[in-house]
Amino acid sequence: MNESGALFEPVRIGSLALPNRVVMAPMTRSFCGEAGVPGPQVARYYAARAAAGTGLIFTEATVVDMGPARGYRGVPGLCDDAQEAAWRAVVDAVHAAGGRIMVQLWHCGRLSHPRATGGAQPLAPSAVAASGPYIDVADPATFDGHLSYVEPRPMTQADIDAVTGEFAAAAGRAQRAGFDGVLFHGASGYLIQQFFNADSNRRDDAYNGDTAARARFACQIVSAARSKTGAGFPLLMGLSQFSVSDYGWVTWPTPADLAVTVNCLKAAGVDGFHVAAHRIETPGFPAAADPAGHGLAWHVRQASGLPVSAAGGVTYSTTIGESLMGADSQIADPAQAARLLGSGDADLIAVGRAMVANPDWAAKVRAGRWQELAPFRREVLATLV
Repeated sequence: MNESGALFEPVRIGSLALPNRVVMAPMTRSFCGEAGVPGPQVARYYAARAAAGTGLIFTEATVVDMGPARGYRGVPGLCDDAQEAAWRAVVDAVHAAGGRIMVQLWHCGRLSHPRATGGAQPLAPSAVAASGPYIDVADPATFDGHLSYVEPRPMTQADIDAVTGEFAAAAGRAQRAGFDGVLFHGASGYLIQQFFNADSNRRDDAYNGDTAARARFACQIVSAARSKTGAGFPLLMGLSQFSVSDYGWVTWPTPADLAVTVNCLKAAGVDGFHVAAHRIETPGFPAAADPAGHGLAWHVRQASGLPVSAAGGVTYSTTIGESLMGADSQIADPAQAARLLGSGDADLIAVGRAMVANPDWAAKVRAGRWQELAPFRREVLATLV
């Protein structure tokens, strides 16, 4: 018996009807050159997942400007006409294959580096450098970890207004390019989350002081984008507790703090959320704050009443960090992902590494042939297939 059936039930996100609950998670691949323009191989890459029956595709993170927003070489942008036209070709290929696709919009903030910004100093809420080494998967000179993150420049109100406008403009470009929606990258320690987190946000103005103030920047971005796109165009926000530079980072100490942020975003106009964790079912808060030990996605779903896509370690035996360090990732039974839907942890399950290694993941799982899936090895990141 195929126990993964719940993954293939239909679901809606705002105005968007999806044929199933399988999502391709957003994953940086860095195959778009210095101009940030996705080419035909990017279109083929996403279309292959759509043709296999993936319900929704989130693109790799896509910057809203080619200066301070850009944290790594080779990543795509959606801030000029050439990029917009190239993304339209990608969208057309996905739609022709029967799929649906949203773009993830991104500003790296303090997790950028002058190597990637053309020499510009990174921007952030406050002049607090991130911990850990700066590593760019498209820049082998950074692989040994000898580079540190630099101290960012604190954003002025003019900077905040400009970046808000860049996100809104990119959302408008996404709509014109034919995308089925937008996912704002508010997770993994990047700029939006830097405003959420009291460790990186030490401002003394309207953008700090309490949880609601730290959510103000993100909510302004959503409101500005909604004004640009109008009603009916799906807007989602990505959330996580951790940062890619610090997996122990805690952004919301309690579920009540999280609910303040989530409800601000809902009021601003989001239609749903994408929540990342090391593992979906890992407790989102310390036991003292949540004795029941629910995952972060469960809490976002409860607080918002909106659809939640969840990503984190359901398709392999190792976490993504362990995989990237070279650990062998054994295939996990996707029935566990279906059980997370049934237990209220999420409405959709986002598949990352397994879908990089297996373009036909959705088709094989639907057919009950998951044991034929290939394991993930970091070497597969060298090509875009």
